[in-house]
Amino acid sequence: MGKTNISLRMKKILELLAGREEIAVGDMADRFQVATMTIRRDLETLEQQGLIIRTHGGAILTAPSVVAFQFHSRQQSHMAEKRAIAKAAVRLVKPGMTIILDTGTTTLGLAHALGGLTGIKVLTSSLAIASALLTHGGIELVLLGGTASKNSPDLSGQLTEANLATFRAHIVFIGADAVDKHGLYTNTQQIAQVTRAMIASSEKVVLVADSSKFGRNAFASITGWKDIDMLFVDDGLDAQSRKWIKNTVRNHTLVPTDIRKEA
Repeated sequence: MGKTNISLRMKKILELLAGREEIAVGDMADRFQVATMTIRRDLETLEQQGLIIRTHGGAILTAPSVVAFQFHSRQQSHMAEKRAIAKAAVRLVKPGMTIILDTGTTTLGLAHALGGLTGIKVLTSSLAIASALLTHGGIELVLLGGTASKNSPDLSGQLTEANLATFRAHIVFIGADAVDKHGLYTNTQQIAQVTRAMIASSEKVVLVADSSKFGRNAFASITGWKDIDMLFVDDGLDAQSRKWIKNTVRNHTLVPTDIRKEA
C-alpha cells in the first residue's frame, strides 16, 4: 500500500478515535481490513506525532487532538450557511475600520472572508482567527491576552476583559451557541463575559449565526436583543423564528445560502 493510502488510513483512524473513548487494535484491523501489525505501525507513527496515546491493546486521542477534532467538527457543520453569512456580513467592513471578531466558527469564516481588504485592524480572543489572519499583510492583528482554555482555541478571563476596555472598535462581530426571542447564549460563562466586554467596546454590534443555532439551549446568557444592532442569518431559518425576529431585531438580513456562488 502506497504512502498516500497509509496517510489516508491514519486520518481515518483519528476520525474513528474522535467518536470513541478507546478502540482496540483488532477492531481497527478488522475495520480497515489490514493486519494488526500494520495498525500497530500506524499507531506508533501517530503517537510519535503526539496525536494519540497507545493503551494496552488499543489507542485513545490525546487531549489536544480531541479539542482539534471537536472544533473541526463544528467548523464543518453548516459550512455553506456560514460561508454565505460571512460573505454578506464582511461587506460592512471598510478600510480604516477597527473591528473585533468574537470566538466561533462563523466569525472564523468571516476572518477568511476579509480577503483582499487592507488598512483594517482586527482584535480577537480566538487563537484560530489569529492564526488565519497572522500572515495577512493588509491587516493589523491584535490578539487579546488571557487564559487559554483546555477545551477550545480561545482566550478568556480578567486579562482579556481588561484589554478590551482599552480599545474602541467600529464593529464587533459576535457569534452564539444558541439564540431565542429573549437573546443570545453560549456554553461557557467565561466566553459570555468576554463577548459582553467586546460589545461594550464597540460602536456597532453584529450577530452572525447560522439558522441551526435558533431554538437551541445553552448554559450562559450573553445579552438580550437590545444590544444587537444587526443580525445576519441564513435563509434556512424556520418560520417561527422569522416571525419573532421581525418584531424583535431592529436590522436583520436573511442571507440566501447560494450567495456562496457569487464572486
